[in-house]
Parts: sequence; C-alpha cells; structure tokens
Amino acid sequence: MLNRLFFWRSRSAPSALTPEDDTATEFWTVPDLIDFNYYVDTDELALRESSQRRREPDERDRRLYLETIKPQLKTKVAEHTPTHRRITLRRWLGQRRSQEDPDLRLLLPGASFARGQRLIGSILGILGVVFGAILTSALLQYDGHSPVNVSWYLFILVGLQLLLVAATVTAWSLRRSMPVQQAIQDISLLARLIRPLFSRLAGWVQQHRLSQLPPSVRDKAQAQGGLLHAHYALYGPASYLPVLIPLQVFGIGFNLGILLMTLVRILFTDLSFGWGTALNLDPAFIYHLTRTIALPWSWLFGEGSGFPSLEAIEGSRILLKDSLSWSNDEYLRAWRWFLLLAVITYGLVPRLILLAVASWVEHYALATLPFTHQRTQAVYARLLAPSLEITVQGSGIGAEMPIPTALKLDHPPAAPPTAVKKPTEQIAADACFLLLHTDVAEVLTDADHQRLQQLLKQQSGWQVGIAMPFGGRRPSNTEVLARLGAVDWAAPPARVALIKDGSQPPITEHLRFLREVRALIGDQAQLLLALIGDPEDDDPLPPVSAFDFNDWQRKIDQMGDPYLRLVMLTEQEGTDD
Repeated sequence: MLNRLFFWRSRSAPSALTPEDDTATEFWTVPDLIDFNYYVDTDELALRESSQRRREPDERDRRLYLETIKPQLKTKVAEHTPTHRRITLRRWLGQRRSQEDPDLRLLLPGASFARGQRLIGSILGILGVVFGAILTSALLQYDGHSPVNVSWYLFILVGLQLLLVAATVTAWSLRRSMPVQQAIQDISLLARLIRPLFSRLAGWVQQHRLSQLPPSVRDKAQAQGGLLHAHYALYGPASYLPVLIPLQVFGIGFNLGILLMTLVRILFTDLSFGWGTALNLDPAFIYHLTRTIALPWSWLFGEGSGFPSLEAIEGSRILLKDSLSWSNDEYLRAWRWFLLLAVITYGLVPRLILLAVASWVEHYALATLPFTHQRTQAVYARLLAPSLEITVQGSGIGAEMPIPTALKLDHPPAAPPTAVKKPTEQIAADACFLLLHTDVAEVLTDADHQRLQQLLKQQSGWQVGIAMPFGGRRPSNTEVLARLGAVDWAAPPARVALIKDGSQPPITEHLRFLREVRALIGDQAQLLLALIGDPEDDDPLPPVSAFDFNDWQRKIDQMGDPYLRLVMLTEQEGTDD
C-alpha cells in the first residue's frame, strides 16, 4: 500500500508508457530529463565524427519535426515560444525512444533511474515501518506495575516529528537567505550519499537486466555509454526532489509502524497509561494542554473518547510513592485513543502533506522548465532550421533557402543609458538580438550579411530582429547594453547572438562583456556565441580553426554558464574516415 501511495506519480515514467503514448505526451518527468541528456550526449559524439556524420542529426531531426512532430500538434502553437519548445523537445524524445529496440528501451538510463527510485522508495518505506514499530514497542513496555508514561511517547513520537516538519517548512520558506543556504551546504552530506546510491542502484538494476538478454543486445546496450547524466544545476527542484522525496516515504512508513504497533499492543495487551513529572503541575493544566492538542479531532471525538477527561487525568497521574492510586482501570485506559489520534494528526498527516507538496513542486518545476540551456539550443535549432549546404561560390549564398534581407546595423544615438525609458521595439518569438563585432561588420557586404543570416538561421533557427555592432569605439558597449535592456521580447526569455572573430584570443575584456550581457538578459536566457576565422578578402566569414575554437571553449567552460552556447558559424569541410 505504501509503495502505491507514493509512486502513483511515476505513472508517466518511460517504462510505463507504450511507444505511441510516449511520442504523443507533452509532460516531462525526471527520467525523461535523464534520457534527454543521454540522447543529446549521443548526438554530440556523432557530431564529432566526419562531415557526413555531422549532417545525419540535422537531417534526422528536421525530418522528425516535419513528418511526425509538427502534424501531432493539435493546437496551433507558435514556434520558438516556451510552450512549443517544451512540447517539441518532449515529443522528439518520445520519437527517439520509439526507434530503440524494445529490449534496449527498458535499459535506457531514465528507465533504470525510475526503477532505482521505486526500489529505494520501497526499501525506505519498509525500513520506516520496522523502525517505527521497534521504537514504539520499546516505549510501550509495561511490566504490570508502572504504567506507560504518555509524556515520553508524545515527546519522542509526536513532538520531535513536529519539530522536524517545522524545521523543514522554515528552511524551505527561507531557502534563498544566506544563512539557510550556508546551512544546506553544511548538511549536504546526506544528498551526496543518496545521489550515488540512486546511480549505483540503477546500475545494478540495469546490469541485472543485461545479464538476461542475448549477447548481441547486451553488447549494443553496453556500447551506448554511461548510465545517468542528470544535470542538477540546470533543472532545480526537478533534479533534487526525486532524491529527497523518498525520505518522506520513510517518514510515512515510520508513522504507519507507530500506529500499527500501538494498535496491536492496545488490542492484545492490557496496557495502562499515565503521566508523570517532577514538576509541580496542576492536572487542570495538563487537561487544557491535552484538549488543545486534540482540537483537530475534538469535533468528532470529544472528551472521554478523543482525549481524557479532567477526572481521568487526575486519576492517571503517576505517583511512585502511592501505588494504591492506580485502582480505576478506566482512568488508566483513557489515553489510548488520544495517542493514536495524535500520531495520525501530527505525525502521519504532515508527512502526507509534505509528500504532496514536494510532488507538486516537482511537477511544477518540470512544467515550467525553459529548456534554453546550450545543449537544448542545438537540438531545437536542428528541429526548426533547414539543413543546408552552404557554399562560398559567387555570392556565397546557399540556393536551398530563400535569401533573407540584408542586415541593417542599428547605431543608436550617443546618449546615456538612462535616456532609454521604454521598449523601443519588440523582437518576435523566432528572432534574436544580433551583436556583430565591429572587426567583422566592417568587412561585410550586403551579400555577406545575407549569408550571415542564413548561417545564423541554420545554427539557431532564429531570424534577426535587431542587429547592432559592438566593440570598437562607436557605439560603445554601454550604449549597446542600454539598447538591449530596452527590448521587448515577444516570447521570453531573451535570445541574443554574438558574432566574433575567433582568431582573437578570449581576453578578459571579451569575457567580461559576455558577463554583462548575461546579467542584463537573465540567467536562463539563450545566449549564442558564434565564432568565425580571421576575415579574408575572398571569404569574410571563414571557419575558425580548431585550435582557436578549443581555446575559446576552455574559457567558456570556465565561466560555468550552462545557457551560453559556443558554435562555429561556418565549419571546415572534413573528410570522411
């Protein structure tokens, strides 16, 4: 029952879906994110191969979008909007899964993670029941002479749980404050222990399944690479809640164990309950305290059944010097249902609420993921942008795509940033704000601008909404940032592309400007840095060398910006191996 109570929310996990259902769904789960990153890793490995291999993902994804994904959209959703991006990528994932061998589909890292999560949740739930039952049995020890002290029972099994729940709620409410963040870092050992446990358990489950498959299928599955590639920094609560939620299952099991053992002892043994303290407390005070605790259920179970009466409290006080005071059996039994109802109300129900809230937060986090980080940008661009053969003959314009209009670089008047009060222009959902370095802009003709737009469209799927030069003397970077900050985006988050000569080393000044752009457009905005080689007379948009690109890649990696994507605007023609 406990397993079903918690894991109803995993009904949309990949292992529970048929291929047809999986390709039509619009909802994301944590196993989906894991499989998504797995397929992205697979494609990135293919993109490092020969030029022919680099074209395969482009052609495959464009065909999937036009022939399968786009016709499946029941409602008209504008491209490049967050909703379209989320639905399209989820259905792309479903199509990739449906193309797998049925035996291999069960071995995908997301399915392995889901099975590991269910197994860990079941184990923690059972351990909670056992631990709760053992602790309750120790607290309800009755030798026939000294009654069970309800004070210890309530303090350990109810009071400490309430304090833990209150601390959890307080920490969550103040999670963005510096003291709480520091405390979370200090106690992060638990998360560091549980995360590898998930991975190892998922790996054990996968290895167990591999041993039952034919050798040919087993070899193919092992060749697929690693098991789990969850990106905790990118997905927020959607990444750590699947690890922390099973702890609530342990809490629910713990309370069920308490209730089960208490009920068994009440039904099959003649327990006597009392209360005692070295403090000189009036029984009337204990009566009012007990009635306050019983407020949540006193409307249904009143005095005498839901909580003891004043006479029962007076008659059940533990006085070790006077054993004859324990003569009324009804007074000694008056606490039994109060204890059960207190555990249900203050132990079990808060855990159920925390589980429901955590599950909702996870669902909300998954439903609002922007999918704008750099790994996602590449997949989405392949789906929406035609795969083109760009040649540099004649005008250098590919013939398979309508030629876009020439770029008109916008030079704003030299005015202080504070002069920009309101958005001056809206950028469409499929367009970006293009920043073109002056070293590149100065050598481009109108035909080169057209080719640049074509190349940018191929790399990102974006049109150009506003284009401005940056670097150099005019306009200054301050004016560029002021104009960028005044833009009204039709489909947030922002989309900014920068074209730069990659033969110039990534000095601190260049990286600082990227930081300034990031601070202005937001943490999850899409930022594309496209590099070209040293502009030449015969080709002003030449490919950047592999050495220079790797130099830039190392610096970009050190910035730790998962939403900044670095690409070659034009790639060198490779030879097939």
